[in-house]
Amino acid sequence: MSDQDILLRMLKLFSSRCIDLATIKDRLNMNKEELEVGLTILETHGYIEKVDRGEDCRTCLIYSNCNNISLNLYRITEKGLKLIMKKTQSK
Repeated sequence: MSDQDILLRMLKLFSSRCIDLATIKDRLNMNKEELEVGLTILETHGYIEKVDRGEDCRTCLIYSNCNNISLNLYRITEKGLKLIMKKTQSK
C-alpha cells in the first residue's frame, strides 16, 4: 500500500465518525511515529484540522472524559471531504 493510500484511509476514518488516534493507528497497523507523520501531512495540506473541545463535541462518545485526559482532537475539513469524494468517484 502506498503512502498516499494510507493517508486517504486515514482521512476516511476521520470522516466516518468520532474516532480516537489509537484506533486509527491500530486499524491501519501503524506505529506512533507513522501516525504522527500522517497527521502532520494531512494537517499541513489542510485536509484535517486540530480542534478544541467545544460544543460540537457533545455528541462524541468520549466527551465526558475529555477533561480527565490529554487529547489531540482533529476533524476532517471541507477540503478533506472533497478529496475523499473525488477519489471515491474516480474508482
